[in-house]
Amino acid sequence: MSRCIHLVDIENLVGEPCLTKQAVASARARYLSEVPVGPMDQVVVATSSSQNLFASVQGWPGARYLEKDGKDGADIRLAEVMCGENLESRFDSAVIASGDGGLAPFVARLASRGMRTIAVSNSRSLSRQMRLAAHMSIVFEPERELVD
Repeated sequence: MSRCIHLVDIENLVGEPCLTKQAVASARARYLSEVPVGPMDQVVVATSSSQNLFASVQGWPGARYLEKDGKDGADIRLAEVMCGENLESRFDSAVIASGDGGLAPFVARLASRGMRTIAVSNSRSLSRQMRLAAHMSIVFEPERELVD
């Protein structure tokens, strides 16, 4: 049975720097509607703010949570996982829910080691570098509000 690791930069996926439980739950539901998470998969949710950690835990239950305060904190924690946890020996594929170009070299590294890589991002935040590094991209278009 194949296994996948899902690496989620939650602020990037939500599209906002300040998170609520509802915003995280909505991003999770949208993610799960496009990306299957199997019973043997692992989900890692990273945030760059300790204030967002509680909303992440409430809105995305059952994941592994990482946090590092400061600019690019979530990216740094996800890069640490990609470089330091021997993912290629434990998983067949990696889904990176972030469009940040800073993660592109780490995604390319996983791909060069035989993992299938998929980038998931909002259309306004998917960098060219990430699009090129991953084997495939799933792009969420902004949700439209209906106005009467």
